[in-house]
Amino acid sequence: MKIVATLFFPILLFGQTINLKNDFTQKVDSAYINAMKGVYFAIENIPDRKNSVSSELIANNAIVASIKINKEIGGVNIQSIGYFKTYKVTVDVYRDYQSLKKEGIIDFIPKKE
Repeated sequence: MKIVATLFFPILLFGQTINLKNDFTQKVDSAYINAMKGVYFAIENIPDRKNSVSSELIANNAIVASIKINKEIGGVNIQSIGYFKTYKVTVDVYRDYQSLKKEGIIDFIPKKE
């Protein structure tokens, strides 16, 4: 019986390691998905007049994403931090005004100051 237990112990230990890695990957993926929700929200809600805006997406009394939108000379810089339990993932996106106008997200290209 001891021989059987000794043979199966490494297999059981290795199987638990795979489950822990899968659990970690799933949690990080969930945080990444929440960060991308913030990016999509920010792209759809680019402010007309303000150069910098911060907001948060909240669902079920928990912060899903924290968003910062900064308008720059050539385009828009979006930083979105996605949260899932104790995990957080940061996604930085830069979109130029030409591509935003081509996709119909903005109506006109702001003039350079």
